[in-house]
Amino acid sequence: MKAVVVAGPNEVSYREVQAPAIGPGDVLVKSHEAGLCRTDIEMMTGVFTDPRWVRFPVIPGHEWAGTVLEVGASVESVHVGDRVVCEGFIVCNRCRRCRSGETHWCERIEALGFTRPGGYAQLVAVPERVVHRLPDHVSFDAGVLVEPASVVLRGLEKARPQTGEAVGVIGVGTLGSLAIALLRLQSPSRIVAYGVREEELELAQQLGATEVVLVGDGAPAQDELDLVVETAGVPVAVALATELCRPGGRAVLLGIAGEGRTLTLPSDLLVGKDMTLIGSIAYPASTWSRVVGLIADRVLDLDPIVTHRFPMSDFQEAVALMDDRRGIVAKIVLEH
Repeated sequence: MKAVVVAGPNEVSYREVQAPAIGPGDVLVKSHEAGLCRTDIEMMTGVFTDPRWVRFPVIPGHEWAGTVLEVGASVESVHVGDRVVCEGFIVCNRCRRCRSGETHWCERIEALGFTRPGGYAQLVAVPERVVHRLPDHVSFDAGVLVEPASVVLRGLEKARPQTGEAVGVIGVGTLGSLAIALLRLQSPSRIVAYGVREEELELAQQLGATEVVLVGDGAPAQDELDLVVETAGVPVAVALATELCRPGGRAVLLGIAGEGRTLTLPSDLLVGKDMTLIGSIAYPASTWSRVVGLIADRVLDLDPIVTHRFPMSDFQEAVALMDDRRGIVAKIVLEH
């Protein structure tokens, strides 16, 4: 089969590799498309090489969807031909963190696209327990977005948005777009999107933002919002989130700035504003299931967030687009 393989930092190629074999409890899935994530690029370039999470050589692709091609002898919940999406984490379900429901902190965690081959391969072998069936009306595009939507939903669930609140979203890439889509389900009084490019603010309006603010031109953004969701992944965006919160408000931080980046805030800011600062990363299996349910029940429409698609063999062009961000760019998918 063909796959994008990251042999090590800056050693990336699209080439022939051995197709996986499956055991009695496994499912072999034909990957149709996979999303390009900033983390994938950081593995390719050597920015993200933490041995706890990355094992080279690796086939990326933690956001992907496909069709079941073969099932193991003991598999019962899915069948050949089913359209499916697969959880990114493979956990033990036995350690104390799994038993408490925090499966994303499993003590023996594996991750598709990081420590196991992911959806940048034409065929992917996964345990039955991580496979979710997709109804026929759900597109593979939506399936690709289940993983990042789970990241956002978990952060929002920790912040508990309430009907009628004024909310803000900083950064309108994939996570910011998903935040707007998910916040709309809570019937806020306002959704204010903050961005550094006119194009991303145009996308925010298309997705349902009621107001947009262009930041970075020297004029500080001002507001008093009940809830702010930061997805930009830069320290200045975190500072902006704290400024936009009303006294007693909450800010959810989803963006990852990267190792070595630091943030300086007034020491009394959080106390003085009586505000709650919430960090959130990844998702437990339960959140993943809720996202699948939202799209299966036609409550959440994720299709508009896919803005570009490339053949898997042209992955380098997709990477260049994410770096250059020409025009409206949210989720980029690579197709087999």
